[in-house]
Amino acid sequence: MEEQRVSDWRSYCVTLVLLVFNIVGYILCTQMGEVVYTMGSMNAEKIIAGHEYYRFLTSIFLHADIEHLVSNMIFLFGLGQMVEQVVGHVSFGIVYLLSGFGGSISSVFYAVWTGKVYHSVGASGAIFGVVGALFVLVIVRELKNRSHRQDAVEILDQDGVEVPITYESISVQRLIFAVVYMIYPGSWEVGVDNAAHVGGFICGIVVMAVINMVNTGGYKR
Repeated sequence: MEEQRVSDWRSYCVTLVLLVFNIVGYILCTQMGEVVYTMGSMNAEKIIAGHEYYRFLTSIFLHADIEHLVSNMIFLFGLGQMVEQVVGHVSFGIVYLLSGFGGSISSVFYAVWTGKVYHSVGASGAIFGVVGALFVLVIVRELKNRSHRQDAVEILDQDGVEVPITYESISVQRLIFAVVYMIYPGSWEVGVDNAAHVGGFICGIVVMAVINMVNTGGYKR
């Protein structure tokens, strides 16, 4: 059996960098006020008519208030380090950024479809993408379990070190419940960009599935 990892910050350094970027983005918002929100938020009209495509990414590093920031960063830290240790730094960064981008695109499509013009900020779409990536990893793990006909299969990270047991405790059913629980309030709460959440989640699944098919063994870069 491979030695089980004792986690340290280097194994999830990209997660920490993303945390810093989001915190710096919020500090800029508090210091410069509406200027940052006006220039960097996700806005369908600005993107389509003004060709300000950079908003697809800048919007995912801005947050409306401290509660918004803290709640997202808790999820990012908890889920990010878990996924990054399995798929590696580069793959995790790709999943996060493309999921955030996909969430923004989904939000634009929703705005065009409904005719509503609004400003949207937050890392939620990217974080939902991380949840989608974890969803794929758990499914692949369970398929491996069934193919080996045993209770558990060791999941190794990119360095061949066994992933902590907390990852093994996650099931597909629990993830489905968690996703529904997180998305449902957005269907009726005002000011929640659920289109970005759903779009980010789907994008995370697709990106992680592609990475999993490309990588040897399904879990390594």
